[in-house]
Amino acid sequence: MGMSDSRANLKIEGMFLDILTIKLSFFTAFSLITSRVDAGMITQYVILSFSFCIIFVVFMFAFRMYHMSTICYLNRCIKSTLLSFAGTTFLIFIFLFMTYNTRFSRIFLLIFISLALVLLVLQNVVYFKLRNKRAARSNAIYVGNAKTYNDIVGLSRMSGYRFEVFGYVDTGLDCIEGVDRLGSIEDFEMILKTNPCEQVIFVQALSGGLNMEPYIEIANDMGIVSRVILDVYSLDSTNKFVGSIGNYPMITYHSVVLDRLALLIKRIIDIAGALVGIILSAPVLLVSAIAVKLDSPGPAFFTQKRVGCNGKEFKIYKLRSMYIDSENRKQDLLTYNQMDDCRIFKIKDDPRITRVGKAIRKASIDELPQFINVLIGNMSLVGTRPPTIDEVALYDRHHWRRISIKPGITGVWQTNGRNNVTSFEEICKMDFTYIENWSLLLDAKLLFRTFKVLMDRNGAC
Repeated sequence: MGMSDSRANLKIEGMFLDILTIKLSFFTAFSLITSRVDAGMITQYVILSFSFCIIFVVFMFAFRMYHMSTICYLNRCIKSTLLSFAGTTFLIFIFLFMTYNTRFSRIFLLIFISLALVLLVLQNVVYFKLRNKRAARSNAIYVGNAKTYNDIVGLSRMSGYRFEVFGYVDTGLDCIEGVDRLGSIEDFEMILKTNPCEQVIFVQALSGGLNMEPYIEIANDMGIVSRVILDVYSLDSTNKFVGSIGNYPMITYHSVVLDRLALLIKRIIDIAGALVGIILSAPVLLVSAIAVKLDSPGPAFFTQKRVGCNGKEFKIYKLRSMYIDSENRKQDLLTYNQMDDCRIFKIKDDPRITRVGKAIRKASIDELPQFINVLIGNMSLVGTRPPTIDEVALYDRHHWRRISIKPGITGVWQTNGRNNVTSFEEICKMDFTYIENWSLLLDAKLLFRTFKVLMDRNGAC
């Protein structure tokens, strides 16, 4: 009765089959080279086999391939197996290389790796086929609406739960075609007594409906397993996942990436990039700052309040490229805005820009101090353009998604000829596409494009 949730949802047979397959491959390869192995190396060979099994299983756990709730399509099984195998092999060989361990037979390693790869893929394919052909493990009664019935039954057959619904309980909502009606919800206890089953599938809509709690209690008192499936809201451009906080299940909806490992790597790259950027740009900034100071009265550096992630205000650092009264003169120039929307301001041949300012803007030197913002953590190397406070004050609700991530020194708009894009909504679409499809690889591509744009001096303002 004390079994934890994680072990209750574990597909133990899949894990044991993988371990058995690796062990079989190991002993087959080892038996072919036994005569060449020193007696003192046998222990190391055994340790190698155990290490390989443990690392492979960890990778498969990371891909949730041993979890009952995982929807297992054939290509997903093969892909996860190949990636886990590649990761395990890479780590093993890295360890052998770093420890200068060259005493393992190369023939053994070649046979073992090749045989294990083939057998693991074949084993997972066969296991997948056999699992989908065999009968469902348990009889179930369905309590919920007809709309979600086919989806839930279909998904159960692709997961590890695999229940066979032989009847449904009428909750007064609608009937389910092709499934026996066992009675109304008021007679739920009697239905369970007269229709032996191993579990009851409750589908609870978040928007309301029947209170399932008393019926779950009835099933629990009778020792019958209850599974409550939430018919959650379907929102466009929104991802969701289920977790828990204490004993309370929690559904998280999000339109931004929440992968903590990927975000940590992004932050490490930001810090490293900012440090390198500050060091390399220091001489250029020094010369440019002197030129700015000599060209027009005022400080060499310019700070302004901008809006960052989720509406948090911060001070952005730039080399001053405008006269010190530029903010006061902005109101007089609003009619010359070349953008089609007042929520972003940009004009060609801005009279507020100084002579030196034109030169440093053309080469984007004025933005180099933003490496300090990246190092502090209120900006990133790659992100969306950091808007001003007065621009955000004019945002509609959907525009706020632009500031749901850290702003960046560069981004999609900056690398796609920002001088040629005059539609604010088009800029938003670019930003939304970046946010929804963000990855470390995408950031790398945008950084590469940024260098190309700078070299070509195309699109810089």
